[in-house]
Amino acid sequence: MSEKLPERYQAILHRPHPISTKHPPMSREKRAAQFAPFAALTGYGEVIQQTQAEHEEAVRKFHQGDSDWD
Repeated sequence: MSEKLPERYQAILHRPHPISTKHPPMSREKRAAQFAPFAALTGYGEVIQQTQAEHEEAVRKFHQGDSDWD
């Protein structure tokens, strides 16, 4: 980032980070939890895994020459 920042940012560029007097700092564990993945659709992961297993079984049967692979 070798470009010079616009002058309007120069006044705030080297200011100290604000520290709240009302709220204590959040623990690392709580901060990490905010960015952790979550299951937006309950059970969706299991359905995907089941579908994958079914497809893998069909491919295995196909490669073995089984005519009932679908």
